[in-house]
Amino acid sequence: MDWRLKALAFRALALPGGAHAHYFLQRHVTRNWPRRAKTLDALAGIAHRVIEDYARHRGGTPKTVLEVGAGRDLAVPLALRRLGVEKVIACDVERLGKLDLVQHAADRILVGQLNLSSWDDLERFGVNYLAPHYVSQDDEPVDCSCSNEVLEHVPADQLAKLLTALRAVTKGITTHSIDYSDHYARSDKSVSRLNFLRYSEKEWRPFNSGKQYVNRLRHSDYVRMFKEAGFTILEESSVAGDPPPDLKLADQFKRYDPADLFAIKGRIIAA
Repeated sequence: MDWRLKALAFRALALPGGAHAHYFLQRHVTRNWPRRAKTLDALAGIAHRVIEDYARHRGGTPKTVLEVGAGRDLAVPLALRRLGVEKVIACDVERLGKLDLVQHAADRILVGQLNLSSWDDLERFGVNYLAPHYVSQDDEPVDCSCSNEVLEHVPADQLAKLLTALRAVTKGITTHSIDYSDHYARSDKSVSRLNFLRYSEKEWRPFNSGKQYVNRLRHSDYVRMFKEAGFTILEESSVAGDPPPDLKLADQFKRYDPADLFAIKGRIIAA
């Protein structure tokens, strides 16, 4: 689908009733839900990486983990429990979770260890689903906090508040994977994963709806914001993409070094 048409569709889905329509389309038209086994296995790998990050920097397995942006099936929290985390707090700013999707993910990740009839069953298992919920400095302290391709969807002013809150509640490390690319390129192969760097903030605004919002921050912006929130960076890395030869940058992006500007994904571990 042409990315401009998809942007228009996302704007329509931001209208009242759009959330239900969006889920219906994802489940019955594009069939993104329930997730395929390959995707669930990959998310279990993300959970394993979180545990490895903690072991490398703190030793052992964290007893408590907070995941920001848990999504519809809580696949990463389920995998964290399987890996020995005693309690996982899974939060989201919208209540996206669906119990049948959580059960589907559990059948793959936990292989028959969990049968859910209510959200209380999930909490008794050790996964506390909080949604809608914004992480605050008054939240329960955790050994580790994490997110997977979530921070790029948070507006910069809200991201600063989130990072400050994570610094307050995280006793050990915080670990995050971030997607710096133009998400419209996932479904429109005619455009580059760096296509959105062409547009000024004003020009990009009509395409940047709530359902597909990306902040377009670059890797160095995140590193700076983590430090400003009081974190010490333990590890940081990024992977560069290939900009199209005809890419004409918007003025706001001309100050970045190419390796930073053209990064399409990155990781940050901090304490």
